[in-house]
Amino acid sequence: MSALSVRRSIRLPAVRWHRVGAVDWSMLLAVALAIVIGIAMLYSATLRSGATERAWDDLVLKQAMFAVAGFIILALIAMTEYRVILELWPWIYVATVGLLLALPLLGTELGGSRRWFNFGPVVLQPSELAKVALIVCLAAFFERYDVRNARTVIGSIALAAVPIALVVQQPDLSTAIMLGAIWLGLLFAAGARPIHLSLLALALAPAALFILTAGLVKPYQLARITALIDPSADPLRAGYQNIQTLLAVGNGGLTGTGFASGLQSQGGWLPLAYTDNIYALVAEELGFVGGLFVLALLAFIILRALRAAGLAQDRAGSLLAFGVASYLLAQTFVNVGVVLQLLPVTGMSLPFVSYGGSSLVALLAAIGLVQSVLLRRKPIDFR
Repeated sequence: MSALSVRRSIRLPAVRWHRVGAVDWSMLLAVALAIVIGIAMLYSATLRSGATERAWDDLVLKQAMFAVAGFIILALIAMTEYRVILELWPWIYVATVGLLLALPLLGTELGGSRRWFNFGPVVLQPSELAKVALIVCLAAFFERYDVRNARTVIGSIALAAVPIALVVQQPDLSTAIMLGAIWLGLLFAAGARPIHLSLLALALAPAALFILTAGLVKPYQLARITALIDPSADPLRAGYQNIQTLLAVGNGGLTGTGFASGLQSQGGWLPLAYTDNIYALVAEELGFVGGLFVLALLAFIILRALRAAGLAQDRAGSLLAFGVASYLLAQTFVNVGVVLQLLPVTGMSLPFVSYGGSSLVALLAAIGLVQSVLLRRKPIDFR
């Protein structure tokens, strides 16, 4: 069935472009500001001599180009009826699983993981796109089937388990956790029965014990858990990142050391300063005030997505917007939690701020879904 026939069959209202308040401009402004801050911090992270070859061309300029491409995709998705996108969910799911299945054969290996397709200057990470695809698929699934039925819950687990298993095999445990968080967030939003949520919670303990005892957790992952408890036990290896991020955050104090003046970052001590640990860079150079501003900015974007969920014209739109909010919240929580030593070290970018083309494009596509919901929302609300 073509997109046009789907649109005709479900007879959805067209976008009312004359309604100035239809687009959440404050959300878009906050997203753009977060990206600008990220590019500025990325520039700071690559100033150190030898940090990366042709740092401006390879990182800062690329991130700006990905931002432009991402905003174009955002606009295209926003102009598309989200109901049409939902009707195409089986094809989206098959395409996503297909890309993940192709990685072991055609993907590029880096650092012991095979997570990327290399297309010359462009590198595609399918697992980032899988986050947005899973939001669409689960929103469509939960709209069609009653989540209060145990079979629906089991079906949703199966739906999410396939991409999660394929991502774990890369290996990429942090992204697998994000996919699980998206599933859990949408399960809750869909109205799962308390008994089902309780049974799932009870199942987590033996499942975690099995994973630990069956040898499914790799030695370096166990070392990261140990390093969280006592990083000084192995300060040059497992505990190195823990120690350096804490030092960077501590150096920042209230107002920071100044832009491009971080002791840890500019001295080359802070690892992954432009990706996983960019929040530590923000805290060091812009201080507590700057770090709090970035968190407030991300919190504002998440709240606007939740607001869109409340304004949606139907259940499907509400689930889409709530899924995007869950995605942003979980990723922000894990990234900042790692930097502040609340969670074991794991590779997770800070939304809109960290470097990463696939991640940024996926995030902006998710914001496009929220805007699509808002463009077809309930009567206008100028809050």
